[in-house]
Order: sequence, then C-alpha cells, then structure tokens
Amino acid sequence: MQKLDDLEKLAELRKKNLVTEDEYSSLKDEIISAKGTDNSPKNGVAYVLLATFLGNFGIHNFYAGYIRRAVAQLMLTLFSWVLLFLPLFAVQIWALLDMCLINKDAQGNLFVGDKMLIKLIRIAVVALVGVSYLIVLTGIVMGIMEQNAPQAVQIIRY
Repeated sequence: MQKLDDLEKLAELRKKNLVTEDEYSSLKDEIISAKGTDNSPKNGVAYVLLATFLGNFGIHNFYAGYIRRAVAQLMLTLFSWVLLFLPLFAVQIWALLDMCLINKDAQGNLFVGDKMLIKLIRIAVVALVGVSYLIVLTGIVMGIMEQNAPQAVQIIRY
C-alpha cells in the first residue's frame, strides 16, 4: 500500500512539473524495486512460546526480525557437538534471557498481545528451567559424592 501511495505522489509531482522525466523514471524504479518491510507488530505470546520451545534454534529471533542474533543461535546450536555440547547450554540461557527481556521487534515496535499471559508464561518457564537445573545439579553433586564417599551418600539418602 505504501508503494502505491508513493507512486501516486510521484505522479502528482510530475504533473506539476516539479520533477523531470528522468528523475520521475528513476524514482519510480526505486519505489517499485524497494523491498517491502513488514511493520506490523509482532505478537508477544508467539515470541515467548517460540523462545520457550524453539529458542535454541533462534526461531524467536527470526520471528522478531533479529536475523544476526538468530543465525548466531542457530549456528551455535548446530555445531555445539564440536565443543561437547557446552555451547548448547549457553544458547539455552541466551534464549531464556531473550524471552524474559525482549519486548520489541527489530523495527522497535512493541509486542502486542495479552501482557498478563506473557508475564505468566515467562514466570512459569523460568521456574521450570530453574527447577530442572537444580535437579540436574543435585544429581551431579550426589554422583560426585558417591564416587568419593559412598557411605556419606547412603546417610544423606536415608
């Protein structure tokens, strides 16, 4: 729609002889060949859910228009096996921080959607991830303790 308005304004300028024919044709070509930008606001609920379930792949950042960030997350995830999957944990935390802190798309438009639902999803996901990490760390500590002092672990378990 924006292109059509621009072309109409350009045609009016030509009728009033404010632009030459050469300027008119070059400006018309620029308007027609210009990339269309999507300025529609993005849904915050969709962004948060994409970050929750597909955040390691950077899908939420592709959705919001943060292409460089999304490609970085995708590449780190796909090639994390090279570094024993350690970058995968970093990308997961990165996606979690994105989910909690980002409220605008790449064009600067605020996310639309039910703000209370967005907060609720963010709180629930942070709580679940926190509990999951706590369980994993407890298992790791218990495993280390069992290797070093099996009797101490037996006392702690009972």
